[in-house]
Amino acid sequence: MSMYKKTLAVVVGVGVMASLLTGCGGTGSDKPAAKTDKKELKIGFVMKTLSNPFFMSMEKGAQKAGKELGVKLDVQVGQEETSIEQQIAIVENMIATKVDAICIAPGGSKEIVPVLKKAQDAGIPIINIDNRIDGDAAKAAGLKPIPYVGASNMDGGYLAGKYLAEQLKGKGKVAIIEGIQGVDNAEGRKNGAKKAFAEYKDIQVVASQSANWKTEEGLNVMTNILQANPDLNGVFCANDMMAFGAIQAIDAAGKTGKIVVTAYDALDQAKVYIKEGKMVSTVDQKPDDQGYYGVKYAVDLINKKEVPMEYMVKLENITK
Repeated sequence: MSMYKKTLAVVVGVGVMASLLTGCGGTGSDKPAAKTDKKELKIGFVMKTLSNPFFMSMEKGAQKAGKELGVKLDVQVGQEETSIEQQIAIVENMIATKVDAICIAPGGSKEIVPVLKKAQDAGIPIINIDNRIDGDAAKAAGLKPIPYVGASNMDGGYLAGKYLAEQLKGKGKVAIIEGIQGVDNAEGRKNGAKKAFAEYKDIQVVASQSANWKTEEGLNVMTNILQANPDLNGVFCANDMMAFGAIQAIDAAGKTGKIVVTAYDALDQAKVYIKEGKMVSTVDQKPDDQGYYGVKYAVDLINKKEVPMEYMVKLENITK
């Protein structure tokens, strides 16, 4: 089992305290918090993987908050975005080593719930970032409410789908390449795009398939879609990594510039493709802000301060 592990800044002396959520539904402060006077607070920061630049940006934001607040971060990830069992093992280890709080971007919305319940039972505060924990699974497990820092995936999918439909002037055949099916952020983006397409009577969704957030699977899925639908006009990919694979398939089919591609995450390579005319847009959901506020609110929970139950970062559709 391979996992990435990294530690950040350390500040002052001793003293560890853990507490449960102290406030619900408040507006909270988005201003940088003052450095904590506690000693060696340690926050477990768990992401899906670092093979996707999106999570590298998220880590940068977390590091920024860690430095500002003077806390030690234990950053760990799985090998791939689908390495959910690795994430569970990471959290188990963080419970055993008694971190003061956990920030987690879960790979699976349901699978992670039991180990997070175990963390709560151990008195460890939790902040959920990026991919939201499934509400029904959390309720069934007896999980106490966990603050969420992220973006509206429904709104982001709608932005991308709407822009794609506008580029096609409201007419044509489109496809959706989904993330991991059944996972909150993947479902939100897919449903947002479908909502936008439904506003145009002459837009037809001819395919909607998962590529599990991966470039290679995006290539294979798009190749199959093109074979079945040679007259395809556009595709919405629920992240940039899958879009990169789709673009390879489009290139191989000799259709570059003939199929409109929109995607999600605003990676640097996606911006290059937009300038080259291989994509038309990508949704920026500010992963650095998600990492920053995840750590900030974790420290607030440790210090028994009120935090918002939901903090949504601003979305932007990048088109050039």
